[in-house]
Order: sequence, then C-alpha cells, then structure tokens
Amino acid sequence: MFDSKDNQYAVSIDLKGKPLSVDELVLKHSRLKYFYKSNLSFILAIFVLGAAVTYRAIMLDYDKEHELFNISLYVGLWFGLFTGVMIDGDARRKFQMVVVGITISASSGLFASMLVMLMLGQATVWITSVNILASALACMWVLTRYDEVLKGIESIHYVDQKQFSYIQKASSHFEELYTFSEKIIAENRLPLTCEYWAYRDWVKAKAALNKP
Repeated sequence: MFDSKDNQYAVSIDLKGKPLSVDELVLKHSRLKYFYKSNLSFILAIFVLGAAVTYRAIMLDYDKEHELFNISLYVGLWFGLFTGVMIDGDARRKFQMVVVGITISASSGLFASMLVMLMLGQATVWITSVNILASALACMWVLTRYDEVLKGIESIHYVDQKQFSYIQKASSHFEELYTFSEKIIAENRLPLTCEYWAYRDWVKAKAALNKP
C-alpha cells in the first residue's frame, strides 16, 4: 500500500495544478507494479495452502464424498462471478477479477474449512460456516485491494485515440482545460487515462452548474 501521505492507488488529478512529469509517472507505475506482484504472490500463497491442506484432508478420508470440496468450489465460483459483475471497468479487468475472485475465494474457503476439519473432525455445520465467511472476506479483499491496484495501473496508461479526441475537444471549449493541456504538452508526453477521467468529470460538473 501507499503510505499515509500517498494512500490512493488511482492518481488524483488537480486540473489547476501541475501534471505528472515523465519521471514521476515512471515511479508511480513501478510502485503500482510492485503492489500488483505482491498481491499476486498473496493469492498464489492462499491457493497453494488451500490445495495442500485440502489434499491432506482428503487423503486422511475426512471428506470421503468430497461434499465440502464441492461446496467450497461452488461458493468460490459464485463469489468470483459476483466480484466481476460488480466492479467498473472493461471486459479484460472484469475477467481478471472473476478469475482472481474464484481462485482466492475457493482457495481460502477450502483452506479454512479443511484446516478446521483436520483439527476438529467432521463438524460439517461449523466448517461450512467458516467456508462461507472465509470466501466472503476474501472477496472483500479482492474488491478493496486488487481492484484498486488494477484501477491505479489503468489510470496511468496513456489515453487511446477516442479519449485523446475528447481531451482536445474539451480543451478547445474551456480555457481552464486548455491551460492544463498545454502543461501536459510541456511535459513531453500524451495525456493519461486519469487525466481523461478528470477532464470528463470537470465537464460534467460544469454542465450541471449551467443547467437552467
């Protein structure tokens, strides 16, 4: 995570301030990539632990009919799909969230429930409750951490042609936006996606103020 002075994954843009320089952009991108890799390592660790403990429990015949195993997979599947549907973003980011949501939800649920099973025996009601709780908490983590990192990385990508055209059009109509666009040009780079978001929000707010 960023520290308390820089605690947002997505870059906040002040249209009256100074745009990010190329050096600042490279630094922020490298930091976000670090957080992204750290989160993936965490997900991989949960997956490995879940698989290992589940395999051990099944080998010891604690889940002979694989009922708990199937329940965990179903819960993980639905929570993962729910995660992908609920987030904002393009199809690629939604797909990433679905895959990660299913992986971490099913794995954390299996790990928690199978570990309790190994410790306490076949306490089905207790284990199923822990499974559902663990899956829900895992998906909360996905929603509040992994998605924020993905959005942060997306926010510092350069704009596509459509977004660039929108920025040019907005800059030609409003002096404040034109001034900020000139500052971006002075930085010797294209506008960022987060800057496009800032332009769009500014224009929407301006239009709302001018409504009769």
